[in-house]
Amino acid sequence: MEMNTEMLPIILWVLIIIVSWFIIRKILKSLSDRINNSELYNADMLNVLEEIRDELKELNKKNSDR
Repeated sequence: MEMNTEMLPIILWVLIIIVSWFIIRKILKSLSDRINNSELYNADMLNVLEEIRDELKELNKKNSDR
């Protein structure tokens, strides 16, 4: 019984560290996912804008040929 009372604070600290580790890991993973999604959104938006630019150039050429 004496050993259990001596080990209890150590066991509690280990549990606190483990729980804290999982919480911090989850927060960092969610931040990483947000950053990655933002980069993907920016890349997609850039592709759309490039397509619009190309179409406008083609329309401009067609209008200048008339």
